[in-house]
Amino acid sequence: MLSSFERSIIGIIKCSLKGGVPELDKDFNLDMAYTFAQERQITPILYYGLVNLPGFMDTAAGKRFFKSAMNMGFFCSEQGEIIKSVDDAFVKGSVQFLMVKGTVLREMYPYPEMRLMSDADILIKENEYPKIKEIMVGLGFVEQYESDHELVWKKGDFTVELHKRLVPSYNKDYYKYFGDGWKLATLCDEGTTRYRMSAEDNFIYNFVHYAMHYRNGGIGVKHVTDFYVMMDKSPNLNMSYIENELEKLQLLEFWKNTKSLLDVWFNGKEADEKAEFMTSKIFGSGAYGTLEGKLNSEAVRTGNTGKNVKGKRLLTVIFPGINGMRQKYPILKKAPFLLPIMWVVRWLGAIFKPSKIKAQKKNLDLISNESVSQFHNELKYVGLDFNFDED
Repeated sequence: MLSSFERSIIGIIKCSLKGGVPELDKDFNLDMAYTFAQERQITPILYYGLVNLPGFMDTAAGKRFFKSAMNMGFFCSEQGEIIKSVDDAFVKGSVQFLMVKGTVLREMYPYPEMRLMSDADILIKENEYPKIKEIMVGLGFVEQYESDHELVWKKGDFTVELHKRLVPSYNKDYYKYFGDGWKLATLCDEGTTRYRMSAEDNFIYNFVHYAMHYRNGGIGVKHVTDFYVMMDKSPNLNMSYIENELEKLQLLEFWKNTKSLLDVWFNGKEADEKAEFMTSKIFGSGAYGTLEGKLNSEAVRTGNTGKNVKGKRLLTVIFPGINGMRQKYPILKKAPFLLPIMWVVRWLGAIFKPSKIKAQKKNLDLISNESVSQFHNELKYVGLDFNFDED
């Protein structure tokens, strides 16, 4: 059986999407719900589900919900304006692009702020990046760093991640299916350079993104809610096609378990042990997973023991990569050769902050051979694994 708190949160989300007044247990704690919502980036969706509850706006927690939801609403409005400016500039500059993830999903919710996103994700063609850079600079963005699959830009508090490919190449099983992703793109309108995915391929891609986060350390409540919203918004989805493709991705079992979870959360189905387990994991995973989950996932993915991952993580703590160091020390953007010197600067700062050293040690103590084995078994229990080819 789901906990009273879990049932209440799910009921609030459902009321937010479909209307109605949530039925809450008399011991339901609004302050706890607010903290939970803030940590998981779901404050607005809970606010819209609670607002019709008699007396809610007279409580201190209700006022906090209101203030936070309104602030996030304004931020989402600004996000929308900036996304539109990028969209317009790319079309004007004849840049081929495809909006993905939150930039598409937010439009399916009753209000965009119900689906908060940390950044906007846009698939581009890498050979067009020179002219894209000029456009981004012209729009007031500042280039941050490049990862395996993304080129990251910021404008104030807003981040745009320009995807070179839909999934990282090191996620070999899923990368083999998607490639760079352009095979799934179709032109929205003649005379533009704006592309889209079909509703089915968009569903599959978001499910793969959800699966990657789940197995890479955890996933949040809002990502499960996305699938309920997508299915509600497109009731004629070709589920045979979706399930055939998920079988190719070795994700069909995980989808069936997630579909059962959705039925429990939103369609009144009685929870079995697996749905209870998945709910507990998702509710305990913050917005995008936990550090403990990420460390154990890294060990499973790389075939290492807990001890080996600890060693590698320790080296990363002592010698952070250039991308992370650039964010802390902007001088490295213009002078990357100063990286060894900035390592020394960072070490000297750490010496005078023993609490940080203690925190790093505590983080590394989260992982052991036993925790790695348990994490791997828990993935297999829900139908997930790292299915890498040897070639």
